[in-house]
Formats: sequence, structure tokens, C-alpha cells
Amino acid sequence: MSNGSGVLRLNRFSYQNARMGFDPASLGIITLAATSAAAGAASASAQKKSAEATRQAADANAATLRNEADLQKQTGMENAKRMQQDAARQMGEARLDAAQSSLLREGSVPIREQALATRLQTRIQDEAAEAMRNAQSLYNRANTEQYMGRSNARAQKTSAMGTLLSGFAQGGNTLLKW
Repeated sequence: MSNGSGVLRLNRFSYQNARMGFDPASLGIITLAATSAAAGAASASAQKKSAEATRQAADANAATLRNEADLQKQTGMENAKRMQQDAARQMGEARLDAAQSSLLREGSVPIREQALATRLQTRIQDEAAEAMRNAQSLYNRANTEQYMGRSNARAQKTSAMGTLLSGFAQGGNTLLKW
């Protein structure tokens, strides 16, 4: 096509339909580019929702573990309280037995009472310490669960952003190649 000055102008849309604005091939390329961008956006949206679900699941699991740890601590405290009461009863029985045997409160009787008291107290402390270790282990697992879940969610969100950008880049690349 010439504009009268001897310069040949090429119309990119040589098959351009005046009603449509673009020829069918151009519409196909534009549609392909838009489809790439839309697919990237849809995939990114799904990945972002998955990331949120991952975070929520990790938070829920961590909350469950923390509740279990709290129950372990409460149970350990109750058990220690019961064991203290039982120890007091056993000490009372031991003193009663010693008094009924009409032994004097010297020599082997006080030593046996002290040994019994030490043994009972050690058992109580061991039980309480075990309950606290179990509870702390559950707290640690809860913290790890929550950290890993949130870390995975962040990674999924980053991946979603990459997918979104990739979809737009593919759409733009399609238009540039046209």
C-alpha cells in the first residue's frame, strides 16, 4: 500500500475486517495470549487457596497438640497430688505399725521411715517430671507443626506468584511472537 510519497506502508492487519477490528488469525493469537494469562491466574488462585488450607491445618494440629500438652500437665499435677496423699497415708501407716510394735522411736524405725519417705517423694517427683517432659515434648511438636505448616504455606504462596507471573509472561510472549 502506498501513501502517495512512494513509501510502501505495510498494514499488519492486512486481512482486517472493518466490523471486527482484527482478522481471525489476530483474534486467535489474542485469545491464546489471554487464555495463557487466565490459566496462570486460575492456577495461582488455586495454589494460594491450598496454601491457606495448609496453614489452617497446621494451626489446627498445633492447637490440638497444645491442648493435649495442657491435659498432660493437668493429669501430671493431679497424679502428683494423689501420690502425695497416698504417701502421707503410707507414712501414717508406717508410724502406726511402729507404734503398735511398741518399738521406741530410735534406731532402725526412724531410718526406715526416712527411707520410705525418700522413696515415696522420689517416685512422686519422677512422675511429675515425666508428665512435664511429655507436655513439653507436645508443646515442641506443636511449635514445629505450626512452623512447618506456615513455612509450607509461604512456599506455596511464592509458587502461586510465580505461576501467575509465568501465565502473564506466556501470554505476553505469545503476543510478542505475533
